[in-house]
Amino acid sequence: MAELSKGRLRQKREDLKEALVGEVREHHKFMIRVSLRHIRAMEKILLGIEQKIREKIERDYKEEDELLQTIPGVKENASTVIAEIGVDMDVFPDEMHLSSWAGMSPGNNESAGKKKPGSTTYGNKCLKAILIEFGWVASRMKGTYLRSKYHSLVGRRGKKRTSVALGHKILIMCYHILKYKRPYKELGEDYLDKRRKDRITRSYIKRLNHLGYEVILQEVA
Repeated sequence: MAELSKGRLRQKREDLKEALVGEVREHHKFMIRVSLRHIRAMEKILLGIEQKIREKIERDYKEEDELLQTIPGVKENASTVIAEIGVDMDVFPDEMHLSSWAGMSPGNNESAGKKKPGSTTYGNKCLKAILIEFGWVASRMKGTYLRSKYHSLVGRRGKKRTSVALGHKILIMCYHILKYKRPYKELGEDYLDKRRKDRITRSYIKRLNHLGYEVILQEVA
């Protein structure tokens, strides 16, 4: 096994060989059996809970479940969102209250009148984890607004913070979809570019002017 090591571990093969030499005694076997029984018991409990959630969704919230599945990255895990926040969005004054309750709102970090990135608030850890997972999956779905949003943020915020930001956006989408009973509307991968068209155009013209070019703009038919 030590010979299978890679990278910097190859320099420690002798130490690995020594570490891999040992003896599994009876009490070690007993603890391994206990741990495996515990894992199987927990898996059985989780399967039972998931089955109950699925039965409840199919019986009472099938429409809401199908609507949430239209969001990129959500798919069959929409039932988890419903289990955590319900389907009645009137209990939240607006989407920002839901975001704060879920722990997906960025904290207020302002100094000298300038707003800076802040960490998210405390909230529903289970919901927060699944939303971040949704964001990570959505960032890899080609041709979507969420993918383009990921690439527009990742250079400044890094992968983890950007996944949280996408999870926050997905939660806001869930709020409006559940409140107004409308499916997700895909904006497209070029939505951000179209929205920032004027700013991008001015930026490119300025750069070309600095390089000594005179730019004449003409709309393509």
